Amino acid sequence: MMSKIGEALQFFRENSWRAIWARLNTRDTDPLVQFIKYGICGIGSLTLTTAIVYVLSRWGHYPALTSMGLPDDVRAVNLTYNNIIAFFFGNIFAYVTNSLWVFIPGRHHRVLEFVYFSAVSSTGFGIGLLAGPYLIKWYGISTFTAQLLLIVASTLVNFICRKLFVFKA
Repeated sequence: MMSKIGEALQFFRENSWRAIWARLNTRDTDPLVQFIKYGICGIGSLTLTTAIVYVLSRWGHYPALTSMGLPDDVRAVNLTYNNIIAFFFGNIFAYVTNSLWVFIPGRHHRVLEFVYFSAVSSTGFGIGLLAGPYLIKWYGISTFTAQLLLIVASTLVNFICRKLFVFKA
C-alpha cells in the first residue's frame, strides 16, 4: 500500500496538470487513483447533502441547529428528517458521478444498478443516521459531530460495497 502511495505521489510530482487530469479521467486505473476519484465525488455529494441539511435545519420545517435552543430529543428527530430528505439528492448526485467517472458500469442493468447503489447507500446512511441521533440523545453531542459520524460510517460501507457488488470495477 505504501508503495502505491509513493508511486502516486511521484506521478503527481513528475507530471503536468494535463497529464494528471488525463490519468484521473481514465477508467482503467489502480485502486488508489480510483479511491481518490471516489473521494472527489464523495466531497461533491457531501457538500450538496450538507448544504441541504443545513438549509432545512436552519429555515425548514424541522429546525435542528444546536444554537436554536431546542431540546436534544427534538433536535435529534428533526436532524433525522432533514438527513432523509437530503439523502435523496445526495444519492442521485453520487450515483451519476460514480457511474460516469469512478467505476465501470455494466455488471447489472442500469435500473438494477441504481437500485443496488441506492441499497448500499441506504445501508451506510442508515448506520450513520442511527448513530447520530442516539449519540445526541445519550451524550448531547453537537449536530456537527453527529453529521461527521454519519459521513465516516457511510463512506466506509459505501466504497467497499459499490466496488465489490454494484459496479464491474
